[in-house]
Amino acid sequence: MRTAHRRQARAEGNTIAGQIGALLRSRPTSQTPYRERAVWFERKAQLFGRLAEHYGQGDPQEAAECRYLATVAAEEASRLRSVQAVAR
Repeated sequence: MRTAHRRQARAEGNTIAGQIGALLRSRPTSQTPYRERAVWFERKAQLFGRLAEHYGQGDPQEAAECRYLATVAAEEASRLRSVQAVAR
C-alpha cells in the first residue's frame, strides 16, 4: 500500500494539477507559525512562476495571471518574514 501511495504522489508531482493540489493540501492555517507560512507562500510563488513560464507565449493572459499570483505570494512571504523578525 505504501509503495502505491508513493507512486501516486510522484505522479501527482509531475502534473500541474498535482502540484497545485499538493500546495493546496499543505495550506497553513492562521495558527501556523509565521516562518512556516512564509515558506508556504514562497513555494506558491515558485509554482506560479513556473506556471507563467509554462504558459509563456501560448496563453499570454494565463501567463500574466500566473505572474500576478506569483508576485502576490512572494510579497506575502516577505511580509510574514518581516512580521516574524519584529515578533522576536
